Amino acid sequence: MADRSAVTPRRILALLAVGSGLFAAACGGGSSPSSTSSGSGSATAGLAKQASVASEVPSSLQGSPIQIATDATYAPNEYVDPSSGDIAGWDIDFGKAICTVMGEVCTFNNVTFDDIIAQLKAATPAEQAGGDKPRYQFSISSWTPTAKREQSGIDFITYYQAGEAWFIKAGSGVTVNSAADMCGKKVAVEAGTTEESDAWGYLGKSVGGAAISGDTDHCTSAGKQDITVDSYQTQTQANQALISGRDDIGWADSPIAAYQVKQSNGQLALAGQPCSVSPYGIALVHGSQLEQAITDAVKYLISSGYYTKILQQWGVTSGAVQATDVSLNNNSAVGSSCVPSY
Repeated sequence: MADRSAVTPRRILALLAVGSGLFAAACGGGSSPSSTSSGSGSATAGLAKQASVASEVPSSLQGSPIQIATDATYAPNEYVDPSSGDIAGWDIDFGKAICTVMGEVCTFNNVTFDDIIAQLKAATPAEQAGGDKPRYQFSISSWTPTAKREQSGIDFITYYQAGEAWFIKAGSGVTVNSAADMCGKKVAVEAGTTEESDAWGYLGKSVGGAAISGDTDHCTSAGKQDITVDSYQTQTQANQALISGRDDIGWADSPIAAYQVKQSNGQLALAGQPCSVSPYGIALVHGSQLEQAITDAVKYLISSGYYTKILQQWGVTSGAVQATDVSLNNNSAVGSSCVPSY
């Protein structure tokens, strides 16, 4: 998932190289492979441009590839396919479908997750002189909407929901049923994610260790040792740390954790139950001219059934939402939270 201020989730790794015990995938770097397409796959067969939605795309963005940022280390949501080098995943298929409905071609760019928000708001001097065109028009990357992100100038269009889930190395003897079970353990997370913020937040601290005013260290107050939060630039690296035994617990969004366990050939196991189930949102700069077109494209894909077909193809239907759920900046969690609010 993403960052936080309410409790929420974000994403996980690239592919698992079964048999070697190592995860194989591209790191979320700036110039990694990108995929240019306007929608593909059996799930979207027959999908076509919708004139009413296409008319909402600003003329300044028509006719040239719309640039989308994603951190492709979070399978099955977004990852680099090791057989082709292309960015793949159900988020990617859904993004391509959005572009098809808008009548535009889109290019997916592999960008480190912790850098995406800054890149969404970045513009070169030449671009500023020509109208302040951002480097990327939007991002599909398992984002969890949070007040902190929204206050920084980013809006989110709801399209899915997911929780946070713990996973462990099979046979390690580690048990995790709640956040309290992380105390005294080394926890592997991807930098910039909700899981990173929640792990630090459980200690009454912001990411990096600065105390949160008025908050409590829930480990030491229970007479336990603190969590060692090990943050990695990519989810792939976090998974490698767990497989190697360097860390005790992995923490990521529920579809990612479940996928990694399924692909691990028995090396990994889920622990406990997902918590902090929250919306995923397509991220774009506040006031973006694409907001209405993307919103209506998402609603069309859900209502027409293509959305369900994409989720079914990837086995991630449990987080499906209805067209009536598509809204701007929905930060509402469902069910129990992983950590106390802070």
